[in-house]
Amino acid sequence: MTPPAASDRLAFVAGAVAAAPGERVLEVGCGHGVLVTALAAAVGQGSVVAVDRSPRMAAAAVRRNAAAVEAGRVRVLARPLTEAGLAAERVDAVVAVDVRAFWTPPAPEWDVVARVLAPGGRVVLGFSVMRPEDRARVPAAVARLAGERGFAVTATTAAATVPYETVAVELRRSACG
Repeated sequence: MTPPAASDRLAFVAGAVAAAPGERVLEVGCGHGVLVTALAAAVGQGSVVAVDRSPRMAAAAVRRNAAAVEAGRVRVLARPLTEAGLAAERVDAVVAVDVRAFWTPPAPEWDVVARVLAPGGRVVLGFSVMRPEDRARVPAAVARLAGERGFAVTATTAAATVPYETVAVELRRSACG
């Protein structure tokens, strides 16, 4: 049986990440691994590290991406990002969808991102707009918490996905960060 395609929401975020062949990507909160599949296809011989705090979700991501895992292009870790042991990693992009830890203090996840993101790299955070006030509130909270770690928002885009609008916030290291 062929696994279902990415939802409109995840396809939109994958487009916002714009992973290129050869890149190294970290997905935080990978869930069932649907976005991992799209990212692995985009990076080709690059690599994807996927982290999810739920062993059940990580196992599902491994099953969904079994060929890429076996080929060594995808690695799935079942633990919180702050405990994932990624100190030696360097990635070109970090992506997370609906991972509240990035906009809810104290947000130590940003410290990990600051350590693993390669120079010139980018962070893309997607979120579902569940309430109208989230459209401005979440990007503002992301900007504040990421700004404390030397990141600045470089783009915010939105898509009319179902059942909720999806917003993607892109960040890069600030000029003074």
